[in-house]
Amino acid sequence: MPVLDLTPDGHSEFPGLSRNITVHSIAAIPHRIPTQAAAGPGVDPAVLALMKAHPALGTLSDQDRRALAQSSKFRFQKRQDVICRQGEPASSVVLVLDGYVKLSVSLADGGEVFIDIARPGDCLNEMLALRVRTHDASVTALSPCRLLLIEAQRFRQAFHQNTEGLLAILRLTDDRLQRLTEQLVDSRARTAPARLAKALLRLTRLPSIGTAEGTCLPLRISQGELSIMAGMSREIVNKHLGAWRDAGWIEMSGGTVASVDVMALSGVSGDDIDFDIESIPYLRPARTGASHDRADVFRTLS
Repeated sequence: MPVLDLTPDGHSEFPGLSRNITVHSIAAIPHRIPTQAAAGPGVDPAVLALMKAHPALGTLSDQDRRALAQSSKFRFQKRQDVICRQGEPASSVVLVLDGYVKLSVSLADGGEVFIDIARPGDCLNEMLALRVRTHDASVTALSPCRLLLIEAQRFRQAFHQNTEGLLAILRLTDDRLQRLTEQLVDSRARTAPARLAKALLRLTRLPSIGTAEGTCLPLRISQGELSIMAGMSREIVNKHLGAWRDAGWIEMSGGTVASVDVMALSGVSGDDIDFDIESIPYLRPARTGASHDRADVFRTLS
């Protein structure tokens, strides 16, 4: 069964998306998400397991979830592909199966305001689909992604009389509003290095690999993306990253942050008031002449 149909005029039924997209059958999708769930013919059991784990989709019956999956479409996106555009109709609810996507708002002056990062298992546009509204933010792939697109009308039908599911969507929406409120307060109350440190710490909370040498970031984002997340210029981001690299608090690779010292950055962000610089487990041996004192690092940034 094809999972992506092109309209007769040759355009994708999802505005803003490229037509050069691979078409697969549901049965052919690789099982990259571990699962023990069973599924009917033609439905990826890993997808059903991810749907069941979602707070709202998990309230549906197994039969309704399977029907929703069978009527949905898979989409593969490359890094930096625009998945949904601000101002366009919200025609689908997006379930992230693999990869990471960014939600952001474009400003009239060409600037961009960071909203959130969605990880595997997260849903986007649930409330927009229920209220039949346009996108209030753009969604962009931060890495290669595999997505499940659930048609908005079918989503509304599935939750029409599902009180528990609607309450779950409200709770998810409230959680997002709380994060946005926190970001707004941080933009006024925290210093530039504190905001940047908090943005990096946020990346460490994505599914990652922890080692004795530090926390490896699962998502490598550019310094430009970091500047959007932290709400500052790229020049300021470069300045702080350079000082933190020299102090041994972060490790760079290919122009992106590869791993971080969580304890050190927690002290910079202000989340650890009793921060003790002597307790930092450095990522690598100290370089000759490198400053490991936090006060010295901040003096280099003044």
